[in-house]
Amino acid sequence: MSIPNTSGRIGRCQLQAVADQLDTTDLDLLKLLAAHRYATTRQLAQIIHLTGRYTSYRSALRQTSRRLNRHHRLGLTDHLERRIGGAKSGSTSNTWYLREPGHRLINPDATSRKRTNEPSYTFLAHTLAITETRLIIEQAIHHAGGRLTLLATEPECWRNWHSPAGTTHWLKPDLEAITTTAHGDQDHWLLEIDLGTENPARLLAKCHDYQTHLNTGTEQTLRGYYPQVVWLLNNPDRAARLTQQITDQTTFTPGLFKTITSPEALATLIQTGP
Repeated sequence: MSIPNTSGRIGRCQLQAVADQLDTTDLDLLKLLAAHRYATTRQLAQIIHLTGRYTSYRSALRQTSRRLNRHHRLGLTDHLERRIGGAKSGSTSNTWYLREPGHRLINPDATSRKRTNEPSYTFLAHTLAITETRLIIEQAIHHAGGRLTLLATEPECWRNWHSPAGTTHWLKPDLEAITTTAHGDQDHWLLEIDLGTENPARLLAKCHDYQTHLNTGTEQTLRGYYPQVVWLLNNPDRAARLTQQITDQTTFTPGLFKTITSPEALATLIQTGP
């Protein structure tokens, strides 16, 4: 069944007919887009390849591209006009997102509709960087014989607490992950991705938010420990400045923050632990 008029409303019965055509891999791809909002064909193929469903990455890429194009024809997904790497990169450079019917299919009990507007360059770059960070984490723990046990994006990974005066405060990491090693040990991570667009003072202010949240003890009461906070920055100078600022703050708990500047360093950290 195809839906030629992708701009029209897809009714419940029609959406169920579409859902009946989808298998587990189809649903997993749609759930990845629901969680990350935007992802390239390459990113989705690499994440799916880690499940062991395909014999090679080339096969995973080819089949993922085919599935995404089919989801597009069914009215569940769409891709941005601009491509990562330019037009010569082909369909594997498409950046995908769920259309409103795709959100309804994944979460039929949702009360609000999901609409997607053309994102700004800054927002898209940051969102794709979060998706890439998830991929790096999952690849790293997979290659070390472990697994990704939990992955939460915003706003599911956000925390809140109340001050003595009753004011609600929010902590808004970009990503939360729990990885389980080959020996069964779990490591818990909260990640912040900086692409150089925020005022450096805001980064330090956010570090103070983490310390304040740690001091409340709410996370430790719930889990028995506080997650490792990881700053992933794409600018070594900004990373060095943030590291020095953290070091200079005598009120910060030692070891609370890790500052890294490359995918390789993040992969090593995930494999060796906090």
